Amino acid sequence: MKVCHTIQVAENKPRIFQDGRDISMTLIVIIAVMALTVAFTGMCSLNPGRPENGPVQEVDARQFLDIEARGMAFPLRYPQMPDGWTTNSARRSSVDGAPAPVVGWVTAQGAYVQLLQTDRSLEDAVKDHDDYARKEQTSTSIAGTDVHVYTSEEHDARVLWVADLGDVRLLVSGTAGEAEYTQLMEATLKTAPIDAHRP
Repeated sequence: MKVCHTIQVAENKPRIFQDGRDISMTLIVIIAVMALTVAFTGMCSLNPGRPENGPVQEVDARQFLDIEARGMAFPLRYPQMPDGWTTNSARRSSVDGAPAPVVGWVTAQGAYVQLLQTDRSLEDAVKDHDDYARKEQTSTSIAGTDVHVYTSEEHDARVLWVADLGDVRLLVSGTAGEAEYTQLMEATLKTAPIDAHRP
C-alpha cells in the first residue's frame, strides 16, 4: 500500500516539476527580479555615446620606454605627440616570442591609436600582431620612409601601418583615422632613438 501511495503522490505532482523546465522557469524569475531591483535602485545606466564623462587616465610612457630601452637589443623611440593626445597605456607585448613594447594614446578626437616596436621581421610582426590575417593593400611615404598599409577581410580587424627601419619595425594600429595614424607614424619617424645608456 505504501508503494502505491508513493506512486499516487508522484502522479499528482504538478507537471512543471516533471521535467527540466522548472530550472529554466526559476532562472527566468530570478533574472526578472534582479533586473527590477537594479532598475529601481538606479545603480545601472546605459550611455550609448562615447566615454566622455571622465578624464583619461594618463600613464608615464616615457619612463616605461626609458626602462625598456636598457634591456632591448634594438632602439626604441618615444614620439612627442601634440596637445590633446594622452598616453593611456604602456606595456610589454611580444612578437614571435620576443619582447615588443607598446604605447597607446587617446587622441584629441577621442580615438585610440598605439605604437608597437619590434626587431622581428616585417612579415613576423604583421603575422603575430593579432589573430587576424592581413595583406598589404598599399604603401605610402611618410618622412621619407615607406610605410606599408595592411588590411584584413575581417570586419573587426584594425588597419595596420608598418615601417621597416632596418633595425626595428614600427607598427601603428587602433581605432583612429588616417590623419591620426599619419601623425603618430611621422612623429615617431622624426624622433631620435632613446639613449639606452642615459642615467
